[in-house]
Amino acid sequence: MSGMVVRRSLVLRKVVLAGVIVLGAATSRAGGGLGPRYPDPAQIVPLHQILPERRDIVAEVIREHTFHRQGEPDTFPCPSSLYLSLVGEPAATVALWKDLSDSPVQLQKVAPNRYEGTDGSGSSAVWEFVLRSPQLHVLLAFFNYVSPHGNARIDARIVLIVNSTYHRDSNREPWVQHTVEAFVKVDSKGWKTLARTFRPVIERILEEQVREAGHFVSLMSRLVITYPNWASQVVASQTTLDAVTRQRFCDVVARTRRPGASTGRPVVLKDPPPAAETRRR
Repeated sequence: MSGMVVRRSLVLRKVVLAGVIVLGAATSRAGGGLGPRYPDPAQIVPLHQILPERRDIVAEVIREHTFHRQGEPDTFPCPSSLYLSLVGEPAATVALWKDLSDSPVQLQKVAPNRYEGTDGSGSSAVWEFVLRSPQLHVLLAFFNYVSPHGNARIDARIVLIVNSTYHRDSNREPWVQHTVEAFVKVDSKGWKTLARTFRPVIERILEEQVREAGHFVSLMSRLVITYPNWASQVVASQTTLDAVTRQRFCDVVARTRRPGASTGRPVVLKDPPPAAETRRR
């Protein structure tokens, strides 16, 4: 397999939630307000499969959402076992990303299905998988944003839904297709006052993140396939991850290793200068 170069602009993409960057689907155009304003949550996710202590919150966020975005499907070559490792263990995936960048994003696993994260720019979240299977991942996040000068604070709950399917092409190569749907309910007091200023900002950021999340997953899967030694070494060195998780990831990488895979690491290039910055004659 030929080498791969990663441009720093893609690697350093700003994110709102540390979890969202590793879960979702690519979309060239995110849709907002699709379907009824008060959708039936049971038609969106299988509520009966979610634990009772989270079921009502998930239903409330979906039914009474402030924002809604749904991405278009993203399809990319990747073994299902590797894809599920990348999606199912965000802390390992973020560790790979951070090894290639100087990003301030932090993500910590605090329980088997629960994480805490911050983007280093005022956004933080506590979130958890409330449902996960090969075909469906549902996450519930408690999100907080504080503006740079501290004059505004936004608290919200987010339900992120990832639907995944798998198939093989005519050459029997494995492919993944996934889509993401995000429901956001703003809980901040005085939101109506803040909405005029912050609603356009939140809508833009949410749309960007729904679009970029899947690009990130497909990028990381290609990097792991191309540079399996690098991926295993990075995850194996993460002492914040338990030994079972580290070993499981390395086993998956070893099983999906392709002949001729590189023994090196990805090359990160700085962005080229803007076109206007041309050499003077």
